[in-house]
Amino acid sequence: MADELPKTRLKRSKSLKNLLSRTRKAPSVQDEELLPCRPVKQPFAQVHTTSDDIHLRPTDGAPGVPQRTSSQQRNTWPTSHKERNPGSYNFDTVPHLVRTPWESERRMSRRPQSQRLPVKDMRPLPRRIFEQLPREIYHCILDHLETQHTARATVDVLGLQSSLKALLLVNRRWHRAAREHMYREILLPSNDDLPKRALSLRSSNTRLKMLLRTLEESAALASMVRHLRVTASLACTLDRADGSLVDRRATYSIMADIINHCPNLELISGYSPAVRDSVDTKLFIPLAVRSGLKSHAWNIQAAQLGGGLVPDFDPMDFVECHDDWRSLETLVLCSSPDLDLGIGMVSAVLQRLPSLKHLMLSRLNRHDFHNGTLMTLPALRSLRLDNLEGLTDHGIEQLAHTRTAMSLESLSLVGLELTSLRTFQQLLANLGRLRKFVLVQDTSPEMLPGMQATSSGTALASASLQYLHWDILVAGTSTALIANSIASGRFPSLTKVKVPGDYEGAIQALCRPIAQETLDASDLELIDRFNSDRYERFLRLSQIQAQLRVRESRQQPSFNVVVHDENKRISATHVIGGYLGDMESKIEYSLEPDVEGSHYSLIDFGDVEMPKAVYEKRNEMDRSVRGEQLLDLSTLF
Repeated sequence: MADELPKTRLKRSKSLKNLLSRTRKAPSVQDEELLPCRPVKQPFAQVHTTSDDIHLRPTDGAPGVPQRTSSQQRNTWPTSHKERNPGSYNFDTVPHLVRTPWESERRMSRRPQSQRLPVKDMRPLPRRIFEQLPREIYHCILDHLETQHTARATVDVLGLQSSLKALLLVNRRWHRAAREHMYREILLPSNDDLPKRALSLRSSNTRLKMLLRTLEESAALASMVRHLRVTASLACTLDRADGSLVDRRATYSIMADIINHCPNLELISGYSPAVRDSVDTKLFIPLAVRSGLKSHAWNIQAAQLGGGLVPDFDPMDFVECHDDWRSLETLVLCSSPDLDLGIGMVSAVLQRLPSLKHLMLSRLNRHDFHNGTLMTLPALRSLRLDNLEGLTDHGIEQLAHTRTAMSLESLSLVGLELTSLRTFQQLLANLGRLRKFVLVQDTSPEMLPGMQATSSGTALASASLQYLHWDILVAGTSTALIANSIASGRFPSLTKVKVPGDYEGAIQALCRPIAQETLDASDLELIDRFNSDRYERFLRLSQIQAQLRVRESRQQPSFNVVVHDENKRISATHVIGGYLGDMESKIEYSLEPDVEGSHYSLIDFGDVEMPKAVYEKRNEMDRSVRGEQLLDLSTLF
C-alpha cells in the first residue's frame, strides 16, 4: 500500500497538469449578448496560473494573446527570482506630494499679518534706470504733457511753456528731450517790449528778438524747428489791428529772419497774412525757398496783383513761388471774384506740386476756375470747393469720372447752389473711397422733371461713406430723401450725421437718441424770435429745435405701468414716456460746431486765418483769458 500511494499521487498530479493545460473553447461572438455597461469578451480564452512551478504554453489550435505593436515594451514585473520582492513596486519617477490650493490658502492665513503684507519699498529707483530709457519714452511723456494743456483746439500757452521750462532744469537727459520738443514746435511770442528794470541803461528788448538771436547763434537749435505757431498777441501786431505801421513792419522783418534761419521748417499755423500791400509780401520770399514746407495758405482776397499797392508781386511771381515746394501736401487758395489771376494760373500752380493731397479753393474768379479747370485736378485725398461761381451741376457731375475721384476720401461743396439731385447720385455712386461728404448751401437740390419720386433711381447710396454733413437752409425733398436712403440701408458704413436743416426730425428718428439738455429763458426767446416762415443758418436754433422734439417724445407714452392691490383694485399708475431715435442704430446725430463756440456748423477759413483768445467769462477781460484757439489748415477738410 505504501508503494501504491506515490503512484496515485503522481497520477493525480499528471491529471491536474493535463487539466490545466487544456484550453477551453471560446464561445462564438454571435451567441454572446452585448451588455451596454460591460466590456465585450475577446474571441479567445485567457489562461491564469496559480503556481510558479507550472509553465503553460498555449496549444497550436488555441488563439494567442495579441502582442503590443510598440517597439519599446516596459515590463513592471521582475525578470528573475532574485528581484522578486513581495509588496513592492518599481516607479519610473519618484512620486511627490503637491499642495492643493485650499491648503496653500490655509497656510497663508496662519502667517502673521506682517508676513502677509510686505512693506513697500519707498526708495527711489536707481538713476541708471532713467538714464537707460530710450528717447522715444521721453517724447511720449512730453506729448502727454502737451495734451494736459490742450482742450480740443484751445491751448494754454503760458502753462505749456512753464512746464517745459521746468523740465529743462531736471537733468541732462530731460534737458535734451524738453529742448528738442520745445524747439520742434515754437509758439512765437509777441514783439512787445519787456519791462525794464529801474535805473537800467540797456535798450529795450522783446521776446521775439531774443528768439531770433538764439536761432542765429545756434544752428543746431534752428535745425530742430519744424512748426511755427503764431500766437494771438503776435497776430494782432501783424494784422495792424494793434500797434502802429512801424511796429508792424519791424515785426514782419523779424518773422522773415526767423523763417530764413529755420532750414527744416514744414508748417506755419495760426495766421495767414492777407496780401494787401508790400509789407505783407515780406514772408513770401523766405517761404518760397523752404523746400520742406508741407502746408500753406494764400489769402489774396484784398490783393491787387500788379497794381500800385503791391508793385513787387505780380501773377507770375505767385506761380513761381511753388517751384521749390516739392513736399507740399496742403494748399489753401482764397481769392476774390473781383481779382483776376489769369487764365491757366491755377492749373500751372497745381502742376508744380507733385505731393499735393489736400486742396481748398475759395471765391476764385469764374475765369480762373470753372468746369474745365475742375477736370484737370490731380489725384487728391481731400477737396473743398467753396463759393466758386464758375462751377455748375454738369461740372460737378463730371468730377465723378475723373482721376481725382479714384483717390478722393473727403469732398466738401460749400455755397455752390447745385439744384440737381442727379449730381449727388453720381458723386456718391462713383466715389468708391469717399469717407466724408459735406454739402452746405441755401437751395435744396430736387429731382429732374423726368424722375419719379417712387423710383429706386432717385435714392442716394454709398457703401463707404462714414460722415455726412447735409446743411440745406431752405426746406425741400432732399432731406426726406436722405432719411429714406438711411432707413433702407443704402449707407451701411455711416456712423455720424450732421443735419441742421432737419426741421421735421426725420433723420433724428433714425439715429441714436441724443441726451436731453436744459433750456434756459434765452433759448425760448430765440425760438419765439424766429417764426416758421423765416430760415436762418444759426446752429443754436437747430439745437433748440432738436431738444424740443426730444421733450415732445417724452410726453408721448411708451407704455403704462398699472399696480393692483390684493383686492385687484388699481392703486397706482405710472406712464413711461417714449424717446426719439433708434436704440439699435449705430449712427450718431450730431449738432456740434466744428469750432468750439461758433454759431455755424462748418469751419470756415476765417476761423483759421487768425488765432482767437478763449475767455473764461463773457466780459472778455485780459485776466479771464483761458487760452488761445489755434487751428491748423487740416481742420478745413
